[in-house]
Amino acid sequence: GVRRQAVSLPVGSGKTVIFSNLINNVPAPTPLATKTIVLAHREELLAQAAKQIEDAMPNLVVEIDQGTRVANPAADVIVASVPTLGREQSDRLSRYDPRRFKLLVIDEAHHAAAETYTRIVKHFEATPDLAAEPGHRLFVWGCSATLHRHDGLGLGGVFDKIVYRKQFVDMIREGHLSRMKVVTVCTGTRINKVRVYAGDFAVKALSSVVNNQTRNLSIVKAYQTFAQGKRKSTLVFAVDIAHARTLCQIFNHYGVAAKTVLSTTSTADRESTLREFRDRSLPVIINCGILTEGTDIPNIDCVMMARPTRSLVLFQQMIGRGMRLFTGKSDCLVVDLIDSFDGSKSSHITVPTLLGLDPQLVFKETDILDGRAVSQLAEEHRLANIGRSDIDEDEDGTPQTGGILQELDAELLSKLPRTLGSLESMGFTAKTHLNPLNFFELPRLFDHRTAASRAGELEMVSAGNHHLRQLSRYAWVCLTPTYYMLSGFNMTFAIRKNKPGDLWQGYVKRTLRSKRKEGSLSDKKKAKGDFVFSVGKKPVMEAEEFEHALHGMDTLVKIHCGSQAQLKLFMWDAPWRKLPPTPMQISMLKRFVAELELPKDSVPDTAAASSSGPPATGSATVVRVLSGGSKGKAMQNNGGVQWLNRGIATNLIVRMRNGSIGWWKDATKAQERLDSAQRERDADLKRLAAWGDIMGDPAAGDKKTAM
Repeated sequence: GVRRQAVSLPVGSGKTVIFSNLINNVPAPTPLATKTIVLAHREELLAQAAKQIEDAMPNLVVEIDQGTRVANPAADVIVASVPTLGREQSDRLSRYDPRRFKLLVIDEAHHAAAETYTRIVKHFEATPDLAAEPGHRLFVWGCSATLHRHDGLGLGGVFDKIVYRKQFVDMIREGHLSRMKVVTVCTGTRINKVRVYAGDFAVKALSSVVNNQTRNLSIVKAYQTFAQGKRKSTLVFAVDIAHARTLCQIFNHYGVAAKTVLSTTSTADRESTLREFRDRSLPVIINCGILTEGTDIPNIDCVMMARPTRSLVLFQQMIGRGMRLFTGKSDCLVVDLIDSFDGSKSSHITVPTLLGLDPQLVFKETDILDGRAVSQLAEEHRLANIGRSDIDEDEDGTPQTGGILQELDAELLSKLPRTLGSLESMGFTAKTHLNPLNFFELPRLFDHRTAASRAGELEMVSAGNHHLRQLSRYAWVCLTPTYYMLSGFNMTFAIRKNKPGDLWQGYVKRTLRSKRKEGSLSDKKKAKGDFVFSVGKKPVMEAEEFEHALHGMDTLVKIHCGSQAQLKLFMWDAPWRKLPPTPMQISMLKRFVAELELPKDSVPDTAAASSSGPPATGSATVVRVLSGGSKGKAMQNNGGVQWLNRGIATNLIVRMRNGSIGWWKDATKAQERLDSAQRERDADLKRLAAWGDIMGDPAAGDKKTAM
């Protein structure tokens, strides 16, 4: 069987209870191997695990090995600190004989790929003496709410398989976790310029932006409006120590009893504060990075997300603090703060993001299991944004992007398939996965004077999924709802899912320039380009959620790029993407347009001369571009820069060359078959109804006979 198992369960589902009861259920592989070691990385987790194991199995001797506390190797269960055992050149690990252990448990297993963890695992799994004892096989078991590292990379080096997983929404629906209500508080704080480091906002830079009086007052006001007098235990997540202390001062100033739990808080003060909080004599605790993992305070009935994050892992950990069941607690309120961001940049994670909805959807103390209420809010949000541009300006007057999809008229939307069966369950919507065919009709839907200012929006749409630019800094494109690609400069990165229920898999491929003989058969087979895949047949990572897969592949992009200069070439804002399209790109687009049976004029003509007046608004003509040599000099019409640039052309070509057209044709044919079957059913029902009317009305039957 699988000897290195991982289990994915949401926060609050009782992971500690599960592995405490697992100990006696794992058979000893040899008479000597009877002991268990449990790994955790924080003091609270160690104490929590030791207490739970002692309660579950009072007959076992349980000891903690951490810092100055040295465990007796003869104990039945060792609950060990990873920093203590796993640090380089530590002699604590050598005190344990691997032959005596049957089970290794890793709490908060998403950390397991770190070097300190792998050093411990290798010690217990690999030793020369085990070759003489082939019957000895250590059982490794790990559990976490988020089996993904913060850098997005997988845990395949530690675990062989995720043997069981359960989503938090399913756990809520089944009554294992508390119900969750969400209220959205929109702030005016702009975080689009905050530096990103290791996949998340750089803490110092983020704090300098969000730790302002207006935003902090809005947090306290939100507490007074939605939680004060209604909620008994509110946990606030701040960005850093300074932010936490400032918030605490403002809460206290407005008469709300609040205290902080920080890395600088002494152990005695921390225990005292948490005791007050558990007893419900202290209504508010503010922390930063301390209570995100392993915190067992089930009475928490309100969580305030004052710390923006781009990490789905961290976001789930924070809201999970309030998901435990507790006597007298009907639900947990999540106060979700949404800050302003430029739609062309990566935004922060919000509850709507977690549910696969528009990140800027506003909840109004909504139960997330109330499908009707959530759908109504989503529809109201959609209707409120129709015909409205989301473009505003930064302080320097630079226009922001992010509203083009809401301005598509009925003519364009009518071309999109309405239902695609199981694809809808994967997040497919007509608005987010556009057929490349339709893109050429977009510019004419907008006034010519504003087309230039919306080049960023057009580029987002050309990628096939406008949310990609909010999720990644790299220029990924959506080929199909289950296939994404980042390609160029002799490298290809891909993310795909084979069928519903499968994991997302990531691939890295290096492409080599193929030398072909002109007119050969291979030339005909490779008519769409002269690149061939040389490596990358096996997935390099797997993830349960697309966002995790994308984050992991972004990390691999950085690893595989040889230099920072090369890495920048893959980014959305790379300077080359703003240049006019090359003559070769224009030629390729025209060929694809011909294949799609569109008028050739739908692609800008490199040979066209400038004309007076604005371009025609009909479907056969859009803005024309004049190429001037290899650099492709853009032509100006009425002072406006043309909408088609090299980035947009690249997005469209990558999608068209890698299956988007075929997928769309298949989806459209499938929809046509569904529509045809529905029409036949409707016709049958009408015939049956008519026959019933005739059979029930003798006069009608006589008339029918007479005819």
